[in-house]
Amino acid sequence: MKKYTVLTFILLVIFGCSSDLDLSPVDSQSELNFWKTDEDARIFLNSMYADLMDDDTYLFLSALSDDAYSKGREDYRNIASGNYDPSNSVVTGFWSSRYEAIRRTNIFFNNVDNVTDITETNRTAYKGQGRFIRAWHYFYLIELYGDVPLVRDEISIEQALVLTRTPKQEVVDFIYSELEQAIEELPQSYPATESGRITKGAAIAFKARVHLYNEDYAQAAALSEQLIGQYSLFGNYANLFKQANEVNPEVILSLQYIPTNREHDIQYSLIPPSLGGYANFSPLQELVDTYTMINGLPIDNPASGYNELNPYANRDPRLSASIIRNGTVLTNFSGAQVTITTTPGSSPDGINFSSNSTPTGYYVNKFYDNQARNQIYSGTNLILIRYAEVLLNYAEAKIALGTFSQADWDLTIGAIRQRAGLAASALQYPGGTQADLTQLVRNERRVELAFEAGHRFFDIRRWRIAEDVLNGWAHGIKTDLSPEDNGYTRVDFRTFNVGRHYLWPIPLSERDINPNLSQNPNW
Repeated sequence: MKKYTVLTFILLVIFGCSSDLDLSPVDSQSELNFWKTDEDARIFLNSMYADLMDDDTYLFLSALSDDAYSKGREDYRNIASGNYDPSNSVVTGFWSSRYEAIRRTNIFFNNVDNVTDITETNRTAYKGQGRFIRAWHYFYLIELYGDVPLVRDEISIEQALVLTRTPKQEVVDFIYSELEQAIEELPQSYPATESGRITKGAAIAFKARVHLYNEDYAQAAALSEQLIGQYSLFGNYANLFKQANEVNPEVILSLQYIPTNREHDIQYSLIPPSLGGYANFSPLQELVDTYTMINGLPIDNPASGYNELNPYANRDPRLSASIIRNGTVLTNFSGAQVTITTTPGSSPDGINFSSNSTPTGYYVNKFYDNQARNQIYSGTNLILIRYAEVLLNYAEAKIALGTFSQADWDLTIGAIRQRAGLAASALQYPGGTQADLTQLVRNERRVELAFEAGHRFFDIRRWRIAEDVLNGWAHGIKTDLSPEDNGYTRVDFRTFNVGRHYLWPIPLSERDINPNLSQNPNW
């Protein structure tokens, strides 16, 4: 599939895009001349893959949660602190980009049946991929904005300017319908030359996620169970995210990149200045404290063995795999070993040493690619859906249903912890109340999926705990220079208004041109 990604840009020239909602293509004659061959349909479909999620969104949604902070992206930072309005560029950009992407899917469905030089097997598979992609966009829209216009076909400018918002449940039902049909149309797998395409398993996993988010736990569990045994956990957690292992039995769907031809630049925002980076995205102490000791006990448990004076000793290995902290040893781009020092005053990586260094005392290790052609650009894929999430979805659903068992533990959280390298005591089923198990699976989900595709951002909203974790100071490492909050550095003061912030506002620019679009409460 990767060889087609460069053709995406050709399509963006052929089919000019407007920022307005679902506007008609600029050059209809070019479109009419385009839909002739299998290759035409495939190229257009690949342009739709590029819409799934951009690398900025993939990373910076986590900065809107209690996992991370961004000092350089003001509009992201303002959302995290609760200081934003309907003109925020992230709020407006997400709306317009998703509807532009939906317009492309509608164009695809209006033309794919007209292609004569194509096998019916390919046509069916292409449709399944298109349905998944259209459902994907609507899922993100309803999670962020609630009720949104449901546009199932190409529409005119005049029609776009009088659209109203469709009730969320109707859009959810449409998503379910699209995914059910996609599951029927999609193949189980593709030839190696087609690696990266949406499969039947991806559609099942995504549908399970949608049911979980909508608290339909029985369906979420049943769908997740269909995939158990079809995939497997990759043997090494830290290496799962490296380019050499980007095709493995755990990855169900990922954003496709390839060195030089199509790369992302998130690495520059993650790594220390000594490696050529700029700390535009920094993990918070709140996330670091979530990682248990290697024995599986939380650090606030007196029996855990946690020592605040030696805070990184005997911790869950996923902490070091995901987060660069004081004392982390890395291999730089020249192959030399480098020790990162983040204590105050340490040059060049110390906390707040310069405008390039971390304000929290932490950097990100998870996506570090020392094989990249430079410190900025990487061709490593970014994972959207993986088997560990399926197992966590299954565990969460079973706990919510009250049917979680020893066997379920061994199959899901126990297996995930074992892969992570926790001690034998951490692999034993802890039992406990439903509330205890709920807290445990939420914590496990947070550390396992840290910084991936905004999972934590959406989780704290669907669990309705955002007001608990996004009110007050977000913190960095403990230093002698920080007398408040037991010495943990104050990084950002955040406010979450329950009556307002669970939904983003409908963008001001959209309501200016279409007054039929109602606004969310208290905006």
